[in-house]
Amino acid sequence: MYQRKRGLLVGLLLIALALILTLLMGTVRAHAPLGFFWSGSDVTLQEQNQAIVQTQPLLNGRLASLGWIVGRDCQRGIQAYLRTADINPDAALVGSGWVNPLTGQLMNGESNNCQAGTLSMENVVRLIHSKGGKAYLTVTMETDANGWTARQQSDYIKTAIQQPAYIQAIVDVVKQGGYDGVIMDLEGAERTYPQIQQLFAEYNRLVWKAMQALNKPYGIALIHKIADRDDYYNLNGFEDWSLLGHCADFIVIMSLDQSYFTPGPTVSVPWLKQILAYALKTMPQMLPRIVWEFPLYGARWHQAADGHWIFDGGLNYADAVALVKSIPASQIDQQASNLNDPYAAHLVYTDSTGVTHAIWYHTAENLLRIIREFRDLLRQTPQFSRAHAFLQIAVWYRATWEPDTLWRPLLTVLPNEAI
Repeated sequence: MYQRKRGLLVGLLLIALALILTLLMGTVRAHAPLGFFWSGSDVTLQEQNQAIVQTQPLLNGRLASLGWIVGRDCQRGIQAYLRTADINPDAALVGSGWVNPLTGQLMNGESNNCQAGTLSMENVVRLIHSKGGKAYLTVTMETDANGWTARQQSDYIKTAIQQPAYIQAIVDVVKQGGYDGVIMDLEGAERTYPQIQQLFAEYNRLVWKAMQALNKPYGIALIHKIADRDDYYNLNGFEDWSLLGHCADFIVIMSLDQSYFTPGPTVSVPWLKQILAYALKTMPQMLPRIVWEFPLYGARWHQAADGHWIFDGGLNYADAVALVKSIPASQIDQQASNLNDPYAAHLVYTDSTGVTHAIWYHTAENLLRIIREFRDLLRQTPQFSRAHAFLQIAVWYRATWEPDTLWRPLLTVLPNEAI
């Protein structure tokens, strides 16, 4: 009798305890930040589905490289693409996934010139498929002086979490255009927007889930970081890599635009090593599924009267070569210049008005060396070698001005081991 009463008492206590815990969990859930609960069982389920999607290769070509084709420069993009489509048929398209933050709908770019009489890029998707490649839709939003604001992009992200129609709009374009996957490339959110890191992660999780239902790979393009608060924090502060590493099948790291405040390369091996270290710190599980984005362009600066450098913008390879040829030898600072530098050609000169300029750009040989050395660096990383992974890159962007002698020699450095 004593044992029965004791058992009944224990049972009642357990029921009461369960009720208390349920109430407490409800209270915590009501006040928990976004992303707190889906970091557990939901993410485990998502990552199981991720493993299924990852049985499909991200790229079909012999070369493990994904090139962007941009709608406003589509004709030159197609020309460059066709030169190497036999080894490099995979591409991501910018021009059909521009987001209107006020409606959540995706728009064609107003300057797409892929085919006469229409702003559609579906002919490019068909071309890519005819060459055996995969075509990725790039979802992005213009937030420069002529576009939407960072606040509007942040509002869109928050609203999309609450409005399924916003996510469905992406699904509809993927289906209509026949795309093989999606790369999320929102870059202009406001870092001071309340809970923006959690909101952006939740937004990506929902798009990822929608792509899994279509059995299509989903990736997120991340602005480069070497620390939680590095020199580019005003740009990349809305992205939390530790959260976003659980919200996609693969990650594209924009390992480009290294130099801004002073003249220098758009990418370098020491800088790549810093980005790699930060990726290992924040999302080590994603290392085998990172696509590293490289630039096919350089940049230029001029020096102000007080001595500080002013960034003058990007400079494509063909224009850089032409500009260098046009500068008189008498204006060149020979000690500060080296067009035969093994990693980045650069030239410093003073024009006829006394203003000093700097030009930095990468030749095909420069990029080949950087990619090869970075591949060797990755192979030394345990997370990479244990997964039998291989380096996959993306390039911004394909056009006839690129150093097109890069691709054939790159085959021995970047073979697509998934095929």
